[in-house]
Amino acid sequence: MSRMKALLLLLAVTTVVLTGCNGVGEAEPGNGVGTTPSADTTPPSMPADFTAAAAGSTGANLSWSASTDNVGVTGYIVRRNGVQVATPTTTSYADTGLSVGTYSYTVAARDAAGNLSPNSTSVSLTIADTTPPTTPAGLTAAAAGSTGANLSWSASTDNVGVTGYIVRRNGVQVATPTTTSFADTGLSAATTYSYTVAARDAAGNLSPNSASVSVTTPPSAPSNSAGLAWDSVAAPNLSGYRVYFGTAPGTYLQSLGQGISVGNVTTYTMTGLASGTQYYFAVTAFDTLGQESPYSNEVSKNIP
Repeated sequence: MSRMKALLLLLAVTTVVLTGCNGVGEAEPGNGVGTTPSADTTPPSMPADFTAAAAGSTGANLSWSASTDNVGVTGYIVRRNGVQVATPTTTSYADTGLSVGTYSYTVAARDAAGNLSPNSTSVSLTIADTTPPTTPAGLTAAAAGSTGANLSWSASTDNVGVTGYIVRRNGVQVATPTTTSFADTGLSAATTYSYTVAARDAAGNLSPNSASVSVTTPPSAPSNSAGLAWDSVAAPNLSGYRVYFGTAPGTYLQSLGQGISVGNVTTYTMTGLASGTQYYFAVTAFDTLGQESPYSNEVSKNIP
């Protein structure tokens, strides 16, 4: 009897187990509780229609068509010369603080899962130098004899670099020096000239002209003349200088003490000399007591 009860109990348990199956020996599907959604691994589409345009001398305006995504685009990554510079959420970006030069840009889209699209086609733009140098200051002009003028000025500055200057005489360009000085030659004697100078850079930008300065060349030395100059003498009782001349070395037409008194100056022009003659000159200094120095070194000039 005990054996039969155990067998009946086993059959009952087996029946319970079998009734818990779907009839073909397989478990019934669950109700879905506790399953994990699949991750978003799909990147957005690549941004298209990418354009870039210069915005003044320090900026660039970028724009592109919106990307699409299976879930949603959350923003974009803008790269300048390969380096990330912005992460806008719209389809445009204004880059600022640029210097003169050429820049290359790309843009990529991203979604909430961090998926990135391929970079867009690269576009380039060049920021042109449109800033002129500063105006040259401190322009001065001084006569250099009767046929020349020496000019000088302070250096200009530029956002990139000054490459040279333009010198104008009476409004006409006469020189393009790269330094801050210029020696004008071939002028006429006893004539007034007006000068300006402007700075320029490598892009061809020109500064405004400097303030104008004028210089008057002195008259030419008379014909049959000789211009003399000497160093001054340091003497407390100096009265002046005397000029001696003659037609043979070391021999002068005036006796010592009888030379031409020219006053307390260090230049003198001897005029009325005979053509076709070689002249020799010397200078002495004398003081208020009448004492006179020895002759200076001798110089000569041939009068054609």
